[in-house]
Amino acid sequence: MQLVTEIYVAPLSGSTDYVKLDLIDNEAINLKYTLKDVTDLSKVFAPYSLSFSIQATPKNRAALQFFGDTDVIKTNLTGSFPCKIYTDGNLNLVGNFNVEGVRYDYNGIGSIQGAFETDLKSLKDRLGTDLITELGSVLTGSTAFQYTPTAAKNSIESKQFLLSENGIDINYITPLASTNRVWSYDPNGDVTDNISYTSSVSGVTSERAILTTELRPAINYRSLVEMMFLKYDLKVNMPLRNDKLFNEMFVWVNGAASDEKLNNTNVLKFGSTFNNQYINSWAFALAPTYPNNPTEVVPPEIEGATPYKYKASYYTNNGYDVVKINIGDKPSSTLPDTFQLLRTYKSIRLNIQLTDMQVQSTNGKASISLRKPNGTKAPADCEELLTVSVDIAAGNNTLFVDIPDTLFDGYTVDYTNYPTFEAYILFKSDLASWTTTNIFTQYIYYADPDESFNTWEIIAQRAVSDGAEQIKSSGNLDLIQSLPKVKVFDFFQSFLKTFNLSIFNPIVNVNELQILSVEDIDEIGKPYAKKEVDYTPFVDVTSYSKSVQDKYNKYNFKHATSKYKSNVDFLAGNPNGLEYGQITQDNKNAKINEYSVVTTYTIIPPRNIINTNLITYYGFSNESTDEPNRYKPINNELVLFVNNELSYLTNGVQLGFLMGNSSVVPLSRYMSLLPWFSNSMQSLGFSVLVDDVSGVNTTKDNSLYKRFYESQTARLLNVNVLSHKFDLTLPSSEVYVNPTRANEPPTGFRLQNDIIIGETRFSILDANVDITTGKTKLTLLNYVINDDNQKEIIPTPNIYNPDGYNAGQYKTI
Repeated sequence: MQLVTEIYVAPLSGSTDYVKLDLIDNEAINLKYTLKDVTDLSKVFAPYSLSFSIQATPKNRAALQFFGDTDVIKTNLTGSFPCKIYTDGNLNLVGNFNVEGVRYDYNGIGSIQGAFETDLKSLKDRLGTDLITELGSVLTGSTAFQYTPTAAKNSIESKQFLLSENGIDINYITPLASTNRVWSYDPNGDVTDNISYTSSVSGVTSERAILTTELRPAINYRSLVEMMFLKYDLKVNMPLRNDKLFNEMFVWVNGAASDEKLNNTNVLKFGSTFNNQYINSWAFALAPTYPNNPTEVVPPEIEGATPYKYKASYYTNNGYDVVKINIGDKPSSTLPDTFQLLRTYKSIRLNIQLTDMQVQSTNGKASISLRKPNGTKAPADCEELLTVSVDIAAGNNTLFVDIPDTLFDGYTVDYTNYPTFEAYILFKSDLASWTTTNIFTQYIYYADPDESFNTWEIIAQRAVSDGAEQIKSSGNLDLIQSLPKVKVFDFFQSFLKTFNLSIFNPIVNVNELQILSVEDIDEIGKPYAKKEVDYTPFVDVTSYSKSVQDKYNKYNFKHATSKYKSNVDFLAGNPNGLEYGQITQDNKNAKINEYSVVTTYTIIPPRNIINTNLITYYGFSNESTDEPNRYKPINNELVLFVNNELSYLTNGVQLGFLMGNSSVVPLSRYMSLLPWFSNSMQSLGFSVLVDDVSGVNTTKDNSLYKRFYESQTARLLNVNVLSHKFDLTLPSSEVYVNPTRANEPPTGFRLQNDIIIGETRFSILDANVDITTGKTKLTLLNYVINDDNQKEIIPTPNIYNPDGYNAGQYKTI
């Protein structure tokens, strides 16, 4: 049987000028379909054709822009042409025709070789090495905001909306979990890191209260998925969008802070020019003292003090501001009087003043670093000349460095070269807010006209910053850029693994990829669901084969191995060696051949604080810092939570939360973020999780494994499930997909369909379909009655134990 096959191509993407190609009679065009390699769930496939040839007719050569003729200038530089394939007059596939080569016969072009592929043949190539921290580029609005104590407290107590764009809603919640210490609660005792708001012993203090700096928000998971689809132009039909679990998942924004070290974003930008020099202070004394306040005073003018010996200004280099200080007044040819210039210091002070500061963290610091400009080199990469770091406190804070004259370019003892000092000012402050950033210079002028008095004047110049550094220091945080540095491909791959999703052909009249779970495929009355199709009449029964489909006899399902303290403790106390949320399944074969399904995500065992009903986490590693009772944070794990809505602390429990300086306010409620969804008893782990912190011993038996993998894995481990290979000749009605008018699955060949051959039902693994003849090779997997699953290892209920876990805390169900 010969089908009428037509291939149309356009010169460029977006063009509507399609040309029908001349095809070679009896040339096979085999389309390759693969649902998912069940032994390698990391692979994602879409239809593509094996290579085939077309005639090198003038029309074909012109349509493909004379490929092979190097003298012709081409507008299409990729060799990939938008393509539509019709079968018996019906649109079958939309994608691209890729020219692979030409064949020459007797010095003339005889044929052109190419292949068809959909837009998603290679998901990995499409996503490349991009990071999820770059997903925000699809938005015009900013995902940055001021993560102040007020913002942190509000997001502890309720879900906060940030922005909505292109149908993507971005929300955040702050998990009530420390990233560096173990909290304690005792209203009647003096214990380490006691966060009780009221204590009969000492009361809560700013050093003990919950700090904004030890918290990190969590962004809604779905927004990242939708941004990924938008960024890579993936038009998707995904029923999972209606799933409650999927919509309530959140990702911890716990990546390393972008300004953890001084970088180019820390360069101070001037908001004004330096004012005229003025007298900042004067005295009759044996030694001068620099005043920290740049206020102008009106003392008597000292003879010889003018013209002033130093002058400050700034200019912009490579987009960054540079402070510039000159010794002497070159325009007036005036140099400092070296006899009258103070010989002890021979320096100028650069002073940064932060006015009316409100600190929002304990042990906070501010620092500056002066970097010497070097051509087009970025400021952070330039040589550091001077640096200083100070503790910050409420009120006015100052940071200063004394720049010796010897650091000035062109310095000589007699100053005849009018020396100049230039530097980028890199500034950083821990979480705080203040009114103004003053940038001023001070130098000491010494005069002793009659050698009977020691007379000093401090000459100053003042400028202010543009305030950008205040935004950074007041808690500026970007919900996207502050995520862990994870590749988009790994994120997408883990998304597919978590829900056992498969990508199916787009229905051509809709042109949306179908991303479906096993639950979606089994739905009734949905256009994306599977359909049972009897292929018995089309099978060549004279020859077919059966073989063992799966070389693996053990399956291992887990999230990434985590270094969070709770996870390390959990694994250490589990006699079966299983990580939190992990499950294994096997068929008890003596010789184990294991395959692992592992995501890049992390879930953390929750902990409760003794004497409270607060459910929290150890949001840090098992590695201690130099500071007592403090642990190092983790910045490279993508942690998942589920929003379980508002929870209230009971029995009068109140937690102390630092709002600013020494202002501590009570917390009595918080948004409950857990590794399970209580309403649907759904676990974010592959294994059953038990609520082992609240005392409610109800299993979350709807695990990821049970919901999305159990039926598939049971088939793979069953010795009666075999791979069947059949040869068929399909009619044209099965070669292409025919959308139905009602809300029913379309007719025609689809990977999600079940195939009936004889009295056996099969699922499709892969297929080769010649769209010119209907000749087809199918690899199918037969269904059997499910066996009982292996039992799972789970933890028994326990209470908070700072010393870790023990083997007696686990049982088998």
